[in-house]
Amino acid sequence: MSRRLLGKVAPLGIFVALTALCLALKENFPFTHYPMYSDFSDQSYYVWIGDAEGEPIAIQNLTGLRTGRIKKVYNNGLQAVRAEVRRQTGSAPRKRDLTAEQRRAPGGETLAWLVGAAPDGALPALRAASPLRLYQVDITIDRGRVVESEPLSIAEFAVP
Repeated sequence: MSRRLLGKVAPLGIFVALTALCLALKENFPFTHYPMYSDFSDQSYYVWIGDAEGEPIAIQNLTGLRTGRIKKVYNNGLQAVRAEVRRQTGSAPRKRDLTAEQRRAPGGETLAWLVGAAPDGALPALRAASPLRLYQVDITIDRGRVVESEPLSIAEFAVP
């Protein structure tokens, strides 16, 4: 085979080898052919942290912690509550159907985690804003429009 022909065929051979590898690996991350974001839910929520007066705190600027991470900690707590309800009753409610009382403990744990994970330099500002409050805002789609609920105060935490 001439070098010129080999130079043209080699990229095709690499493509064929990678395609065969992806097909063999099937649905194993990150080698997946499933479109991960193809079916969005018609409801979600976000959380934010407020001070004693209910004013939002720029928590990322203050602590370096992003609200997405805070939501994950809170969401894990909600999942634990759902699992406990499933253990007791045999069926788990959706997260949006949990009562305010059921959300309070995960919210308080999230705020405690936030204070524990914050750098020491952020503690004076967090104490000044204390008690910290975790708020949840539900987002739904109604007739093609995005609708946000009023912020719901989930939990309160006095910074020591």
